[in-house]
Amino acid sequence: MATSRKKDLFLQFIKVFITCFCLFANSNKVSCVGTDRTEHKMYIELATQSACFRNFNATHQVGCTSSENGNVGTVHYIQSIKDMEWVLNSGPHSPYVVVLKAANFTRDTVITLAQSSRVNGIMVINVHNSTHNPLPSDGFSSVDQCPNDRFGLYADDTNYNKCQKQIWNKVGTSLRFVDLKIPVFALSDIKDVDAVLNKCYFPFNNPINDTARDYPLCSAEVKARMDGAVNSVVCMRRTLRTTLSLSGPQQYCDPMGDFNVITFMQKIPSSSSRQASSVIMVATKLDSVAMFQNEYNAADTTVVGVVTLLAAAQALWKQKEELIQPHAKDIVFAFFQGETFDYIGSSRAVYDIQKGIFPQEYSSEDKNSVSKLNLTHIDQFVELNQVGLRDNSSLWAHVDPISQPNVEKKIEDMTKFIKTFGEQLNISIKSAASKLPLPPASAQRFLMARKDLPVVVLTDHEAEFTNKYYNSRFDTADKLGGFDYPEDANDTVKYNYITKQALLIANLSSTLARYLYNASTGKIPTAAVLPNLTADPLMVTRLLYCFLISPNCELFYESVDSDNAQSLKDAKQPFPFYVSVTSHTNEVTQLVYSLMARFTGTLIDSNKNDCKQDGNYKLFSFTWMQGALKNNSNDRQGWCYKAIVHYTKAVSPAFEIDEYDLTSGDYSSWTEARWGSKAIGIRLFLMPSPEFQASILAVGILMLILSLVIVYICQKNSSAIFSVHSVRTSRSYSPMT
Repeated sequence: MATSRKKDLFLQFIKVFITCFCLFANSNKVSCVGTDRTEHKMYIELATQSACFRNFNATHQVGCTSSENGNVGTVHYIQSIKDMEWVLNSGPHSPYVVVLKAANFTRDTVITLAQSSRVNGIMVINVHNSTHNPLPSDGFSSVDQCPNDRFGLYADDTNYNKCQKQIWNKVGTSLRFVDLKIPVFALSDIKDVDAVLNKCYFPFNNPINDTARDYPLCSAEVKARMDGAVNSVVCMRRTLRTTLSLSGPQQYCDPMGDFNVITFMQKIPSSSSRQASSVIMVATKLDSVAMFQNEYNAADTTVVGVVTLLAAAQALWKQKEELIQPHAKDIVFAFFQGETFDYIGSSRAVYDIQKGIFPQEYSSEDKNSVSKLNLTHIDQFVELNQVGLRDNSSLWAHVDPISQPNVEKKIEDMTKFIKTFGEQLNISIKSAASKLPLPPASAQRFLMARKDLPVVVLTDHEAEFTNKYYNSRFDTADKLGGFDYPEDANDTVKYNYITKQALLIANLSSTLARYLYNASTGKIPTAAVLPNLTADPLMVTRLLYCFLISPNCELFYESVDSDNAQSLKDAKQPFPFYVSVTSHTNEVTQLVYSLMARFTGTLIDSNKNDCKQDGNYKLFSFTWMQGALKNNSNDRQGWCYKAIVHYTKAVSPAFEIDEYDLTSGDYSSWTEARWGSKAIGIRLFLMPSPEFQASILAVGILMLILSLVIVYICQKNSSAIFSVHSVRTSRSYSPMT
């Protein structure tokens, strides 16, 4: 009887214990049962993945990172100087994660916040709304006022270096190249902004009559963890050391880079030699940069130049029969990648040319490759820079004041004909002041290797950039102007609507095509030829739409293979123009390659399996595309284009030259840190008071002690509590009976 009573008392105690625990839990709004995950009840996860990230060069680390588990702080919305004072000095609930409007995201503000021990992170509203989130009135650029100066033509020139003659990018903040040491995110989703402001800050944190709110307070855990530290020298050394380790590789950073896209007009095999001054090179850059991952809008910075060159190539190809004749100069279209980071693509192209491996590496087994290109083969170099805007209704032709005296007559002829063909299409092109150096341009790396190279760089500015949002997240299509879509136009209408901006760019493409035709053949285009040398404005408007508004467009679907079509369907915004690292091929690079194959190639009768190079015959590339939709079907035709389009490496020679000193300053030394595990994210939660947290800890400790006591009692009385009495009946089996 005594044992049975002990057991009943123990069971009653357990029931009371569980009941008390559930009552306590329910009083704190924690369910004892249910299918929802506790984590989802505790946190609001934001959708943003737009984090500032960390890069290295030979001497510094720049950008942002967080602690391994994320930085935590009380959310505070800075709307005035009083809010800054609250965060930096008087607010009682530090550390803070601050929220800024775009106009308040200035160099001084960001650096002041980042250097404060009371700030653990920054979120900047990136929803474009002129009323509630106006843009910086004076402009904003995340890069330097004198971009790429230390690796350009004038780096060691005491008259022109450091932008002495002209500060090109006056709104440059250099924030992209500051070591901020805390996580910084852009909130580009209106739902994220609503969660941070209307579900977090205003209900829980907004001071009332300058008095701090009571607990609970809304806090944010901001995580943007990147491995690697110090600089490229240290980071690459650590990476190499762990790669060779028996315990397995640990990657800390990767060299930045991708591929250049190089296209030749003429079929000149490696068995033939090129003549001096037999090649015209026309180039533009493929990349841009901004403060935040995924926010690489590059309308004027990059896209207009790319579209202009693509459309010019398509127009020229219509007149290819004259352009491929032996007496005509070959035309080489070059799209250089990684130019924002100290001319990665162009410097690598020059390096390969000087080593005799451009545009391909050659071996004795190669039966037919592209004929080697060297610097003496280049007759002239024309570059498209920022050309989407207008400075006093004009574009500008820039030349190098140092080399110009050596090739003055040639440059005069170049600029004269460019202006003439522009005038025919109502494009005003003027010569920039002779005292000005070249603006930041890929051509500078070619001039460093050959001082007498005739160069003309076309831009939309004579002096200071007209683009007030150069290399920033604000360099969007609407800043170009001329995107005059009908009101309430849907995506299909926008895709096919020829805008004013498309007409301007098409005219510039036509100007370039006619100039290149003249420079190649020595002929003035006749009335019979001019229609062929006219860019298609519908193609231009579609290119602009696909690159700047949505890659989920028919032109891109036609131009990729089925393996890459899914990435177009999944795209929620334009593809990034950030060069990224060598282990990843940029989507923009692949698209430009395919488009150039389509615009300058021959459509051949082939299936997907046979659309490829034949062994060591490397003169031509073969590119398989889905092609257009078949009539009344969702199936596609499938196209195979044969062209002289090739990838060349856009990786700094610094990472391939044995024993190279990264600190020498000859070549770009940029690397990108590796992301940590589950590295990116923001989540909001309610932070209880320290007293409440202490009480929870005390209750937890009490429950632990109580549990240990119960376990001890159970163990000591286990024989009485858990004993089982069996009653043997006469029917019980016994081997003895």
